[in-house]
Amino acid sequence: MFFHRNIDAVYDESSDELELKDHFHNSFEIIYVLDGKVECRINNKHYTVSRDNFIFINNMETHNLKVLEYPYRRYYILVKSDFFKASVQNPVFSSVFNNRPENFQHVLRNDGEMKDVIVKNLEYLYTEVKSKKEFWEDAAKSILNMVFVLLYRSSPGYFPVHNLGGSGNIIVRIQKYIEENYMNPISLDEVSRLFFANKFHISHKFKTITGFTFREYLIMQRISRAKDLLLYTDEDVTQVCINSGFNNVNHFIRIFKKMENITPLQYRKKSRTGDRQES
Repeated sequence: MFFHRNIDAVYDESSDELELKDHFHNSFEIIYVLDGKVECRINNKHYTVSRDNFIFINNMETHNLKVLEYPYRRYYILVKSDFFKASVQNPVFSSVFNNRPENFQHVLRNDGEMKDVIVKNLEYLYTEVKSKKEFWEDAAKSILNMVFVLLYRSSPGYFPVHNLGGSGNIIVRIQKYIEENYMNPISLDEVSRLFFANKFHISHKFKTITGFTFREYLIMQRISRAKDLLLYTDEDVTQVCINSGFNNVNHFIRIFKKMENITPLQYRKKSRTGDRQES
């Protein structure tokens, strides 16, 4: 059996040339640039990010990064989605990872009056994760939640759910339903009945608010779960298929390879031999 961390926090600084090719993490990622300047692409959006900026990347987004100005200093935090949801339960806060309307920006400038307090909390979070003293995960949950409370107070308009309205709130509830039930058969027809909403309206709004179609979002949740099982358990591919919500192993392998460009077993071997990139 393989174990993994629910959260990892790193402080890093570099004066040497640094460029990371396209990659992704099966976790939510938070980067805070303390010094320097980087150029990054997240899916199809390009950013030039300087000091005092946050970058938020979810577990389904491919990204790359190149440092433009040195020294480059940053905190970066990787949080498993389940751990994040247990820590930060307000859907408004978690919308920076869950919702991708067309105008969403992955970068947030930390220049409000609470700037220094936010950075101090990142330092506390890093210290707790690094030291791993008694109840450090409980402390990390509290600090992580406080960071998002402070970010919201500083920049409420940045959070996508803040401006969604009534029909948008239904989509948020449907996302939550998918995340909690992806292992079971789920269809757009079933969801439209459960939430008393027109399925064509749901389909349109879902893409607008999340950045993915209903089917894409469901499949990506299942693939995300499959990757965790492949990496952190010894379950065979058939069991991984069943436990991640797929009902046909050949279909599972075909979908996995289409999305990841390698088979499930190749992914397991590649990941366990340390051939993974970090941000």
